[in-house]
Amino acid sequence: MMSGIVTVATVLWIVLGLVFIANGFFVYQVRMARYRVMQTLAEKGQPVPPELLGGSVRRAHAGMMRGGIILIGLGAAFGVFLWAMTEQSMFHGPVGANWLPTLALFPLLLGLSLVLLAIFDRSRPN
Repeated sequence: MMSGIVTVATVLWIVLGLVFIANGFFVYQVRMARYRVMQTLAEKGQPVPPELLGGSVRRAHAGMMRGGIILIGLGAAFGVFLWAMTEQSMFHGPVGANWLPTLALFPLLLGLSLVLLAIFDRSRPN
C-alpha cells in the first residue's frame, strides 16, 4: 500500500518537473526566434519594431491578470480537494492532518498578488 503511494508521488513530481522543463525550453525557443528576427532586421538596416524589443505593456497586464485569476481558481479548487481528503470533512476522507487544506494558500495568495500587481501596474503612469 505504502509503496503505491510513494510511486504515485514520485511520478507526480517527475511529471511536474518535466512540464516546467518543457515550458522553459519553449519560452527559450520563442525568445531566440525573436532575437534572430531582430538581428536579421538590424543587419539589413531595417528598423526594429518596438513590439520585438520588450512586448507590449497591455499584454503584460493581461498576462499577469490571467495568470493571477488562474492561480486563485487553482488554489480554491486545491483547497476544497484537500479539505475533502481530511477526516473532518463531510466525505470523511482518509487523511487525519487538519492542516492539509492550508497548503492551498500558496497558489491562492500568489494569484491574489499577481492580480493586485496587474491592477496597480495598469494604473501607474508610463
